[in-house]
Amino acid sequence: MKLVYLILIVGWAGLTACNSRNHAVSKEQDSSNPTAVIKITPADTLVSNSLKKIALTPTSVIKVISITWALKDATPNDSMVYKCKNWSLTNESIETILKNGDPIDMHDFSYLYYVLPCEVKGSVEIDRKLFSYSINAGSFFTISNDDTTNFYGCNAPACKKFFLMEGGDPKRDIE
Repeated sequence: MKLVYLILIVGWAGLTACNSRNHAVSKEQDSSNPTAVIKITPADTLVSNSLKKIALTPTSVIKVISITWALKDATPNDSMVYKCKNWSLTNESIETILKNGDPIDMHDFSYLYYVLPCEVKGSVEIDRKLFSYSINAGSFFTISNDDTTNFYGCNAPACKKFFLMEGGDPKRDIE
């Protein structure tokens, strides 16, 4: 029983790491029943109310601090591996992408964007504040600070040449 319980906990932890919604976990144990019960409660929002929104506008002053290219979770015969190996971004292209991104919610991210195995990560200064960024070749990126991660899609004409696949348009593709 303990082994099954541990597998369920480990499996659930891995699942929630990939899930688009946050969950609260509480462990309750009744004194008359020694078996632990786990409650999984969906959170009302993707981020808690204590988190701050990251301000990113077309007029933001952006300075790329670092760039690291990554190819992740791809098998050698994956059709995107060859394209990914030839994909790269410069400081200028990263600045263009960040300035032209539009915030996306997790619903749009889940249904309208491909997560490709290649991405560029690093640090960036936006309006004199330090952030981490991750740009995926599938036309989306994240900007993060200590307690917040925001998702952005970049489908503006100025961005399209920088990505291997175009993200969707909620007005065109979902409605």
